[in-house]
Amino acid sequence: MGTNRLTELLEETAAEVPAPAFAASAWATARRVRRRRQVIAGVAAFATVVAVSVPLRTGGGTEPAPVGVTPSAITVAPGVDAMPADLVKGELSPFPEALTIPADARKLSGHPVDRAAAVVQKTEAEGPLDAPMYVLDFAGEWTRIDVAALQPTRDESGNQAYALRSTALSPDGRRVAVPQPQALVVIDLTTAKAYRIPVPGYNEQVMWWGDETVLVGADGPGVVRVDWRTGTVTPEPAGISAWSSAGARQVGSGALTELVVIDERRMARGWVLGDPAPAWESPLDESGLPSAYRISRWYGPAVPDGAGRVAAAAWGDRGEMLTVVDARTGAVERILDLGYERMKSCCAVLEWVDDHVLLARTDKEGLITWDTRSGAVTQVTVAPMEALLSVRLP
Repeated sequence: MGTNRLTELLEETAAEVPAPAFAASAWATARRVRRRRQVIAGVAAFATVVAVSVPLRTGGGTEPAPVGVTPSAITVAPGVDAMPADLVKGELSPFPEALTIPADARKLSGHPVDRAAAVVQKTEAEGPLDAPMYVLDFAGEWTRIDVAALQPTRDESGNQAYALRSTALSPDGRRVAVPQPQALVVIDLTTAKAYRIPVPGYNEQVMWWGDETVLVGADGPGVVRVDWRTGTVTPEPAGISAWSSAGARQVGSGALTELVVIDERRMARGWVLGDPAPAWESPLDESGLPSAYRISRWYGPAVPDGAGRVAAAAWGDRGEMLTVVDARTGAVERILDLGYERMKSCCAVLEWVDDHVLLARTDKEGLITWDTRSGAVTQVTVAPMEALLSVRLP
């Protein structure tokens, strides 16, 4: 058999074999290469590795990433960063490399905590929905919250969920707010005392307004204002959603910013408590991003940086992503493309480490930091975490 005939037979045979999914993805990426330079599994596009030092805040201030660590930054278009295929390791005190909670963690009832860096609740596949919550303090010590009987939340259809929210920890890191059916529980970590305040309704979400007030609601617009010290519950006329809003660290810091989808109109809205009408609103503007990165919906609580921007998770045509939005103008300033093959609503923004570095949790990488100036991404924990977190850094 000649070489030409052998080639023809091989081509005829190959034509009957469907191309694997990763190959299709690779060709699709190649067709978009002029707009989108990205590294994905099995396909090397144009990657730019930027040697930068990411400032990561610790309990005592800020410090650069360890010597020798070069965070990866992949910029695929103006305003668009992509998750690197291979993440470099960074450090963020007090988070350990592996977020493993010791079985013999001390109890809060005997060891009050001055200030928490994070509150964690395990979400193991076969674990109970009322799994205990743990405090990670700035010394890196773990403490189990044992001072209140906490139940899962549930909606009007009876669907249950873990009670810890990413918004649970107060801005000063000293109290944890936990939504409960017909109640709100606030745990003072400094005294190991729990306050159970009757709040009628299916309470699924919480959000702090300063250190004294907790906004409690379900998944849609509508909250009540709870003063945890006095136990006072006040209906809130502002059309705020505790699910998709950014609370204020300080009561006097201005309007509340909310990323919402209402009547298919995507708006950034600012509120002042007590006022039923928004103080201002702006349509969310993605005109500065390539059309391929249009966002379908934002989800989960937003995190304000204290300088007029908020970060929030979203999904769209390119899959899951993290976003930074100018709260006043509604302009989407930058996104981190997390790629495909992730669980829907996989990821959550947790806290600003400083004025441009964001801490987030993803389903595959665990805890990451994203430098919203350089695009650099580092991995804080070495593996995905089956846990929910609420984080407050000073």
